[in-house]
Amino acid sequence: MSGQEKNFGSIYDLPLQNASALAPEIEKRTVYGPGDRFWKGWVMRHFILPAHKSIPEHSHDWDHLMYTVSGDGYVEVEGERYDMKTGYWTRIPGGKKHVYHNDAEIPLEFFCIVPTHGDPHAKKTSMRAERAAKKAEGQ
Repeated sequence: MSGQEKNFGSIYDLPLQNASALAPEIEKRTVYGPGDRFWKGWVMRHFILPAHKSIPEHSHDWDHLMYTVSGDGYVEVEGERYDMKTGYWTRIPGGKKHVYHNDAEIPLEFFCIVPTHGDPHAKKTSMRAERAAKKAEGQ
């Protein structure tokens, strides 16, 4: 398959990205996003939050669109509990303070879609691609 674009594969084979600012032991991978991940303007991340861990309170200007692959956790959005159970979809409106909780005995595994500017790895990839394109236009 050398030289060809890869259009399928296991999520677990994608490179891990450092997300320790969210939670020390969380796993993060980019499934779709800018650069070589097929989706300009948006990024779909895959997270695994270990058992009995949380992501501290934070907020953003953009919505989070999520789908829970497995586990039994919840996100608290300004005092309201949104369940994150296997097969559940969840939306966190932009500007709302939220905290993720995994009180279960197993990891909480979910996809989360945000705009490119809402993910530091995707934002960096997008900026690099834009610079490369401008450089190529100038030559």
